[in-house]
Amino acid sequence: KRSAAKLQDMRTVRKVCVVDEHILMAFAGLTADARVLVNKARLECQSHRLSLEDAPTIEFITRFIAQTKQRYTQSNGRRPFGISTLIVGFDEDGSPRLFQTDPAGTYSAWKANAIGGPRAKTVR
Repeated sequence: KRSAAKLQDMRTVRKVCVVDEHILMAFAGLTADARVLVNKARLECQSHRLSLEDAPTIEFITRFIAQTKQRYTQSNGRRPFGISTLIVGFDEDGSPRLFQTDPAGTYSAWKANAIGGPRAKTVR
């Protein structure tokens, strides 16, 4: 079990966020960085729905998150995002999709995966 500060309520730590009504994102790393990325992804989902009148695909949002991470990694004066993410959801045809992004901005599709800590090594 992970140790926490004595005054911190462990029930308030959320590592899984809803990005859209059919897309969830789990992360390992800095919570503040994840909050920024989740807000950017939610805004992109809303923009996609407004302009195309259709829900964004999981790969579209994954590509957006990966491009954002990669842009922060290569730009001067900005710190790269310190999180790895698992983006999961269902496509329009009902098939489940799972993608992983790393802090450098690369993404890949998986059937099953785990991130963060020593548990990530057991899956591979």
